[in-house]
Amino acid sequence: MSSSRRRQHLLAFGFLVLTMSSARSGEVDPVEYFEAQVRPLLNRECVKCHGADKQKADLRLDSREAALKGGDTGPALVPGKPQESPMFLLIRHSENDRDRMPPKEKLAEAEIAAIEKWIVSGAPWPDRATAPVIAMKPGERLGDAWSDPRNPIVRIFGGQRLDLWSLKPITNSPPPEIRDAAWLRNTLDRFTLAKLDTAGKKSAPEASARALARRLHFDVTGLPPTPGEIEAFVREVAKDPQAAVGKTVDRLLASPRYGEHWARLWLDVVRYSDSNGFDWDEFRPPAWRFRDYVIRSLNADKPFDRFTREQLAGDELLAGPPRDAAERDALIATGYLRLGPHDNSAVLFGEDKKVRQQLMEDLVETTSAAFLGMTMSCCRCHDHKFDPLSQADHYRLRAFFEGVKFADDLPLDLAPEFESISTANAAVEMQIEEQRNQRDAIVAKAKKRANAKDDDAAKQAFTDKEKNRYADADAAVQELKGKIKPFTNGLLMTDDPGEPAATHVLFQGDLAQPREQVVPGFLSALDPNPAPIAKPVRGKSTGRRTALADWIVSERNPLTARVLVNRVWQAYFGEGLVATANDFGLAGARPSDPALLDWLAREFVRGGWSLKNLHRLILTSATFRQSRGPRRLTAEQLRDSMLAVAGRLVPCEGGPAVWPELPAEVLNANPAILDDNAQKTKGWYPSPPEKFGVRSIFLVQKRNLRVPMMETFDLPENATSCARRNVSTVAPQALTLLNSRFAAETARAFAERITREAGDDPVAQIEATFALALQRPPDDTERAACRTFRTGHSLPELCRAILNLSEFSYVD
Repeated sequence: MSSSRRRQHLLAFGFLVLTMSSARSGEVDPVEYFEAQVRPLLNRECVKCHGADKQKADLRLDSREAALKGGDTGPALVPGKPQESPMFLLIRHSENDRDRMPPKEKLAEAEIAAIEKWIVSGAPWPDRATAPVIAMKPGERLGDAWSDPRNPIVRIFGGQRLDLWSLKPITNSPPPEIRDAAWLRNTLDRFTLAKLDTAGKKSAPEASARALARRLHFDVTGLPPTPGEIEAFVREVAKDPQAAVGKTVDRLLASPRYGEHWARLWLDVVRYSDSNGFDWDEFRPPAWRFRDYVIRSLNADKPFDRFTREQLAGDELLAGPPRDAAERDALIATGYLRLGPHDNSAVLFGEDKKVRQQLMEDLVETTSAAFLGMTMSCCRCHDHKFDPLSQADHYRLRAFFEGVKFADDLPLDLAPEFESISTANAAVEMQIEEQRNQRDAIVAKAKKRANAKDDDAAKQAFTDKEKNRYADADAAVQELKGKIKPFTNGLLMTDDPGEPAATHVLFQGDLAQPREQVVPGFLSALDPNPAPIAKPVRGKSTGRRTALADWIVSERNPLTARVLVNRVWQAYFGEGLVATANDFGLAGARPSDPALLDWLAREFVRGGWSLKNLHRLILTSATFRQSRGPRRLTAEQLRDSMLAVAGRLVPCEGGPAVWPELPAEVLNANPAILDDNAQKTKGWYPSPPEKFGVRSIFLVQKRNLRVPMMETFDLPENATSCARRNVSTVAPQALTLLNSRFAAETARAFAERITREAGDDPVAQIEATFALALQRPPDDTERAACRTFRTGHSLPELCRAILNLSEFSYVD
């Protein structure tokens, strides 16, 4: 069926919807006609070139006012007169018209007739973002867009866009039957083999034991295997390949290094940074607590549904100070809500509302991208250009966050420690109050004696004795203040007490133009009704964010499990089953294997949302063990591997970010660094040198000044959610590995390690260099080339050359 023909069918469906809504009156209301028939056309065909984001010919067609104003050639709309309205004349595609709209494919005749009828009726065009409110009986509820023609998404888009695969329920079909099951290692492989059979292809050969060992270590822990680990794996594979893989997978998943590596993926997704961004880019010292929380959660295999609830509403799970480490982590998890960019300078310019608006936009759009794989940023100003999402959906989600406030002063100390600190501080406060009273009494006495008008005048009349007594009391106050023990704080969020402010749809996203009020709600296509919200049983918050989190991980939402398993698949295979990990919409990629994606999502949920179970399922499959093209290590993997083989990797259990030394020319080129403040939150302050060798995840990550090596190898900016890192190949990468100070120091340390472990024999040194760096012995040609190289070059130079091999930077 042609697209024009399909649009005619959908238009007919729209007429049916409209007829149902106006049957009582016996005639079609012009405004309802516009909402059902015309607005969807304008949004689909016109707004992408003539809307808030782009204005060809200086023309906007996203409001009546804009259409009446027109563009370069004058007004586009003359109400009541279609033959005098350029926007109508151009859509007819007359042979004499040089400009045709849309420029490629002409609208269906029924659609042109709809535009004409609307203009004849006076071109009513409410400046609302959503369809008119539908009159409903008390207690009545609307159904989803596939079952209820009253659903606002049906009305807004005229029944179109409902074929979006990601919003449909997860299928429950059994794995495909396979004739030749010899290749299979687990059920996942049935899908791979079925897809290969359908395409008339055969599976790739299984990777060698060495290649598989390297792949497993790098993919699970982000670090290379040791020569001993390679040798042990090769021996075990020779006996029982499946048992060897299973044993290694279990060992690697149990390693703390697993969480340190995989936390980086989630930190990319949730736009983690140690600084605020914007011009000042101030450092946020407590941000590391969230980073460590993610690492701990992954290492503990915290169920992803719990992980989700904690980040969105961890504070609503507590009734008071955290009673144990798990409750403290739930509080730390709310740092997710604080990770976005924040303009600290805005308050100086009276832009508090603007900053609040930016926070709300960030929370809606990051949450939608990270957990739902939906691009809600596209409907901040208007209905979505492609997906069945209304502008109201953006603000319905915003309403869940309307009550949030920064809670950096919320103590993280466990209840016993909290009580101990509170009791001790209360006693000190009493002593401070006593000393203050003594000071006040001295001042009052002098004031009365000297008939002074104020305290300053009274102090001028102090006798020597009074001066001494006042000074002693004041010194005691200052000394006692130093005994006040601070609580442990973090980068946290909670709700303001009381009812949150009303949420309004903003006309074209403009804070100054609020329109209809909305209440918290989910994606209207799935559930257009107000979200059910219950006050937390234990917490003192509104319960709104808990309601959102519960829906995100509920069976009623088909997105979250799909999105998460796709992210894991992408991390292992370089590309997800859905290539656009943050966009499961119509403009994103369709799944390459929908059945496998849904099966993995079902297994993930059925397995208690366990990430380690999901990893194990993929890692022990024959699909994972196939030979494949080499993939370059990430910035973190590359740096950490260099440190590991050189023996310079410093163990770290988390804590405050480590600041490496940076070249002066890098620091001097950054205005924010140079414009430091009294709190020293804008400058760059290197940590002690003995800490420089920590894993890259523990390095400071500022938004406006990233560690040069990490930036060169595609570390993302993280101002917004990063779905997938770029993998570039540029000259500075080769120069960094060859000539940077880090590369030179690492090569020297590597040579020192080789000398310690292999002695002074050049042949033994060459063997050890290859074993540690590449996890294999050199072949005869390589051995001879290295011996020749050593006749004129030092061991550190050889080590640097080996670290520059593609084989070191890529994993098969």
